[in-house]
Amino acid sequence: MLSSPPIRAVGTVSGVVGPAVVALLVWIVAAPRSELLSVGGGRGLRLPESGTDGGSQLLMLIVLLGAAVVCAVLTLWHRHPGLRRPGGVTVLVVLPGLTCAVAAAAASPLAALLAPPAEDAPYGSVVAQSPAAGALFFDRMIYGTSGPSWDWFPPGAGWLVFGAMIAAFTVAVLAHFSHSPELRDGVDGVRPESAAPDRLA
Repeated sequence: MLSSPPIRAVGTVSGVVGPAVVALLVWIVAAPRSELLSVGGGRGLRLPESGTDGGSQLLMLIVLLGAAVVCAVLTLWHRHPGLRRPGGVTVLVVLPGLTCAVAAAAASPLAALLAPPAEDAPYGSVVAQSPAAGALFFDRMIYGTSGPSWDWFPPGAGWLVFGAMIAAFTVAVLAHFSHSPELRDGVDGVRPESAAPDRLA
Protein backbone atom coordinates (compact mmCIF):
# COMPACT_ATOMS: atom_id res chain seq x y z
CA MET A 1 0.00 0.00 0.00
CA LEU A 2 1.36 3.39 -0.98
CA SER A 3 1.90 5.88 1.82
CA SER A 4 -0.19 9.04 1.95
CA PRO A 5 1.39 12.33 0.79
CA PRO A 6 1.96 13.74 4.33
CA ILE A 7 3.67 10.55 5.48
CA ARG A 8 5.68 10.45 2.27
CA ALA A 9 6.75 14.07 2.77
CA VAL A 10 7.82 13.37 6.35
CA GLY A 11 9.84 10.38 5.19
CA THR A 12 11.55 12.46 2.51
CA VAL A 13 12.41 15.27 4.93
CA SER A 14 13.74 12.75 7.44
CA GLY A 15 15.85 11.07 4.77
CA VAL A 16 17.32 14.39 3.61
CA VAL A 17 17.80 16.20 6.92
CA GLY A 18 18.38 13.17 9.18
CA PRO A 19 21.83 12.22 7.80
CA ALA A 20 23.04 15.80 8.24
CA VAL A 21 21.85 15.84 11.85
CA VAL A 22 23.54 12.50 12.54
CA ALA A 23 26.73 13.80 10.90
CA LEU A 24 26.74 16.84 13.18
CA LEU A 25 26.18 14.74 16.30
CA VAL A 26 28.97 12.34 15.35
CA TRP A 27 31.25 15.30 14.64
CA ILE A 28 30.52 16.90 18.01
CA VAL A 29 31.29 13.66 19.85
CA ALA A 30 34.24 12.36 17.83
CA ALA A 31 35.99 15.46 16.48
CA PRO A 32 39.42 16.20 17.99
CA ARG A 33 39.41 19.18 20.33
CA SER A 34 41.92 21.78 21.30
CA GLU A 35 42.90 21.95 24.94
CA LEU A 36 43.49 24.90 27.25
CA LEU A 37 45.32 25.08 30.55
CA SER A 38 42.91 26.74 32.95
CA VAL A 39 44.13 29.82 34.83
CA GLY A 40 40.81 30.39 36.55
CA GLY A 41 37.98 32.78 35.87
CA GLY A 42 36.93 30.97 32.72
CA ARG A 43 40.25 31.76 31.01
CA GLY A 44 43.01 29.48 29.80
CA LEU A 45 46.28 29.17 27.94
CA ARG A 46 46.38 27.14 24.75
CA LEU A 47 48.69 24.16 24.95
CA PRO A 48 51.21 24.17 22.09
CA GLU A 49 50.64 20.49 21.25
CA SER A 50 46.84 20.65 21.13
CA GLY A 51 46.28 22.68 17.99
CA THR A 52 43.70 20.26 16.62
CA ASP A 53 41.03 22.83 15.92
CA GLY A 54 40.65 24.10 12.39
CA GLY A 55 42.30 21.63 10.01
CA SER A 56 41.47 18.21 11.42
CA GLN A 57 38.06 19.24 12.74
CA LEU A 58 37.16 20.82 9.40
CA LEU A 59 38.38 17.77 7.46
CA MET A 60 36.25 15.47 9.61
CA LEU A 61 33.21 17.69 9.09
CA ILE A 62 33.78 17.69 5.33
CA VAL A 63 33.88 13.88 5.24
CA LEU A 64 30.76 13.48 7.40
CA LEU A 65 28.70 16.08 5.53
CA GLY A 66 29.81 14.61 2.22
CA ALA A 67 28.45 11.23 3.33
CA ALA A 68 25.24 12.96 4.47
CA VAL A 69 24.84 14.51 1.01
CA VAL A 70 25.17 11.09 -0.61
CA CYS A 71 22.46 9.71 1.73
CA ALA A 72 20.18 12.64 0.90
CA VAL A 73 20.56 12.05 -2.84
CA LEU A 74 19.85 8.33 -2.41
CA THR A 75 16.68 9.19 -0.48
CA LEU A 76 15.40 11.57 -3.15
CA TRP A 77 16.35 9.16 -5.93
CA HIS A 78 14.53 6.26 -4.31
CA ARG A 79 11.43 8.03 -2.98
CA HIS A 80 10.81 10.34 -5.95
CA PRO A 81 11.39 8.55 -9.27
CA GLY A 82 9.96 11.56 -11.09
CA LEU A 83 13.19 13.44 -10.32
CA ARG A 84 15.16 10.97 -12.47
CA ARG A 85 14.73 13.27 -15.43
CA PRO A 86 16.83 16.17 -16.74
CA GLY A 87 14.43 18.63 -15.12
CA GLY A 88 14.77 16.96 -11.73
CA VAL A 89 18.56 17.04 -11.61
CA THR A 90 18.44 20.57 -10.23
CA VAL A 91 16.44 19.42 -7.21
CA LEU A 92 18.67 16.37 -6.72
CA VAL A 93 21.74 18.61 -6.66
CA VAL A 94 20.64 21.87 -5.02
CA LEU A 95 18.54 20.48 -2.15
CA PRO A 96 21.30 18.27 -0.67
CA GLY A 97 23.81 21.06 -1.24
CA LEU A 98 21.62 23.53 0.61
CA THR A 99 21.18 21.05 3.46
CA CYS A 100 24.97 20.69 3.64
CA ALA A 101 25.45 24.47 3.83
CA VAL A 102 22.86 24.89 6.59
CA ALA A 103 24.35 22.01 8.58
CA ALA A 104 27.85 23.50 8.27
CA ALA A 105 26.58 26.87 9.47
CA ALA A 106 24.98 25.25 12.51
CA ALA A 107 27.96 23.01 13.34
CA SER A 108 29.98 25.36 15.55
CA PRO A 109 27.01 26.92 17.43
CA LEU A 110 25.49 23.48 18.02
CA ALA A 111 28.81 22.15 19.32
CA ALA A 112 29.13 25.12 21.68
CA LEU A 113 25.60 24.41 22.95
CA LEU A 114 25.85 20.64 23.36
CA ALA A 115 29.51 20.33 24.39
CA PRO A 116 30.50 23.58 26.12
CA PRO A 117 33.84 23.76 27.93
CA ALA A 118 33.85 23.87 31.70
CA GLU A 119 34.05 27.50 32.79
CA ASP A 120 34.60 26.72 36.47
CA ALA A 121 37.61 24.48 35.97
CA PRO A 122 40.19 24.82 38.75
CA TYR A 123 43.57 26.43 38.14
CA GLY A 124 46.02 24.14 36.37
CA SER A 125 43.47 21.71 34.95
CA VAL A 126 43.23 20.90 31.24
CA VAL A 127 39.97 21.97 29.59
CA ALA A 128 38.82 20.61 26.22
CA GLN A 129 37.26 23.21 23.95
CA SER A 130 34.18 22.66 21.82
CA PRO A 131 34.92 21.60 18.24
CA ALA A 132 34.72 24.39 15.70
CA ALA A 133 34.42 24.21 11.93
CA GLY A 134 36.57 27.28 11.36
CA ALA A 135 36.00 30.14 8.96
CA LEU A 136 36.81 28.28 5.74
CA PHE A 137 33.94 28.51 3.23
CA PHE A 138 32.37 31.22 5.42
CA ASP A 139 35.07 33.89 5.50
CA ARG A 140 37.70 35.37 3.22
CA MET A 141 39.96 32.72 1.69
CA ILE A 142 43.25 34.12 0.41
CA TYR A 143 46.27 32.29 -0.97
CA GLY A 144 49.30 34.30 0.04
CA THR A 145 48.93 38.05 -0.31
CA SER A 146 46.39 37.92 -3.13
CA GLY A 147 44.23 35.41 -4.84
CA PRO A 148 40.67 34.08 -5.01
CA SER A 149 38.31 34.68 -2.14
CA TRP A 150 34.68 34.11 -1.22
CA ASP A 151 34.02 37.83 -0.68
CA TRP A 152 31.89 38.05 -3.80
CA PHE A 153 29.59 35.27 -2.63
CA PRO A 154 27.17 35.11 0.30
CA PRO A 155 28.28 33.29 3.49
CA GLY A 156 28.20 29.53 3.12
CA ALA A 157 28.45 29.56 -0.68
CA GLY A 158 31.50 27.33 -0.49
CA TRP A 159 29.62 24.65 1.44
CA LEU A 160 26.74 24.92 -1.03
CA VAL A 161 29.13 24.37 -3.93
CA PHE A 162 30.81 21.47 -2.12
CA GLY A 163 27.48 19.76 -1.36
CA ALA A 164 26.19 20.35 -4.89
CA MET A 165 29.36 18.82 -6.37
CA ILE A 166 29.06 15.68 -4.23
CA ALA A 167 25.36 15.44 -5.07
CA ALA A 168 25.99 15.86 -8.80
CA PHE A 169 28.62 13.12 -8.74
CA THR A 170 26.23 10.82 -6.87
CA VAL A 171 23.43 11.52 -9.37
CA ALA A 172 25.80 10.78 -12.25
CA VAL A 173 26.76 7.44 -10.72
CA LEU A 174 23.13 6.51 -10.06
CA ALA A 175 22.11 7.48 -13.59
CA HIS A 176 24.97 5.45 -15.05
CA PHE A 177 23.96 2.27 -13.23
CA SER A 178 20.21 2.85 -13.46
CA HIS A 179 18.07 0.43 -15.46
CA SER A 180 15.32 3.00 -16.04
CA PRO A 181 14.47 3.26 -19.77
CA GLU A 182 14.02 7.01 -19.32
CA LEU A 183 17.75 7.42 -18.65
CA ARG A 184 19.14 5.15 -21.34
CA ASP A 185 19.34 5.40 -25.10
CA GLY A 186 18.91 1.69 -25.54
CA VAL A 187 21.28 -1.22 -25.92
CA ASP A 188 24.45 -0.77 -27.99
CA GLY A 189 23.54 2.81 -28.84
CA VAL A 190 20.17 1.92 -30.41
CA ARG A 191 17.27 4.00 -29.18
CA PRO A 192 14.38 2.02 -27.66
CA GLU A 193 11.83 3.19 -30.22
CA SER A 194 14.03 2.16 -33.14
CA ALA A 195 14.67 -1.25 -31.57
CA ALA A 196 10.97 -1.94 -31.09
CA PRO A 197 9.33 -4.35 -33.58
CA ASP A 198 7.33 -2.85 -36.43
CA ARG A 199 3.60 -2.79 -35.99
CA LEU A 200 1.35 -4.50 -38.51
CA ALA A 201 -0.54 -2.19 -40.83
